[in-house]
Amino acid sequence: MGEYVKTLCNAKAIILPSAYEALPYAVLESMACGTPLVVSEAVPEEVVTNGYNGIRVRGFNPRDYAEALERLLRDGGLWERLSRKSLEFVRQFDYIEVAKRYLEVFEELV
Repeated sequence: MGEYVKTLCNAKAIILPSAYEALPYAVLESMACGTPLVVSEAVPEEVVTNGYNGIRVRGFNPRDYAEALERLLRDGGLWERLSRKSLEFVRQFDYIEVAKRYLEVFEELV
């Protein structure tokens, strides 16, 4: 396991206060590690749903991110739930399953 993956999987949380995102790899990689996320509203809600598989923060005030992170780290049940739901969500991006779906589509087209 590379250092990046080890660090990501050992982190208690990842904060992504980005202004522009589509589907950032860092979010999916964090979810694959079960590492809860605190993200800006730039991350699509279809990917990180507030209170379900992460925490969404409005705006870019560092204090808001700190408060969300503190809430996550103090509430073990919240941390556990977000971690579990992140792992469930990211399974849909398994490259083997995605490849199988592509093959099914190609077979239907042929």
